[in-house]
Amino acid sequence: MSISAPDWTTDAKLFSTLPGGQAVIDWFGFCPDFHDSSLERLELSVGNAMLSVRTFRMTSKTDENGFFILDRHATVIFRMQGVTGVQLEGDAQSCISALVVRRLKTNGVRSVWETCGGPVAGNIEVAFGTSIGLYGSLFAQRLEFELQPLPESATS
Repeated sequence: MSISAPDWTTDAKLFSTLPGGQAVIDWFGFCPDFHDSSLERLELSVGNAMLSVRTFRMTSKTDENGFFILDRHATVIFRMQGVTGVQLEGDAQSCISALVVRRLKTNGVRSVWETCGGPVAGNIEVAFGTSIGLYGSLFAQRLEFELQPLPESATS
């Protein structure tokens, strides 16, 4: 789906330097891949896009039933300005298998972008795969994050 290399690796250095990125890393203790997160909301509006992802940290500890214990529940909002391309497929529900953030090294293939100029080198790509539902990529000139920690009582 992505126009760049399909290596599915987030550029952690880029992530940490984007507005709000270091706060997300500090909350989880690492640069998250958003595995098993839920895409709660996606909005596109006049050159901008917003993804809202409900996520958590999976610990190495297990409960009495052998399930991994999840903590650090939060909603992470991706706010993109200057959207240069959107490629989405699937339906409106999504359980994310992995989500990556990286800067494009090359321009998009013009034949893919028939109605607009498309992404160019230097744009930021937010790409996500899915276990169920929607998957794809959004490309923008700017990206910032908003972290909304969820109270423990809301995660039970």
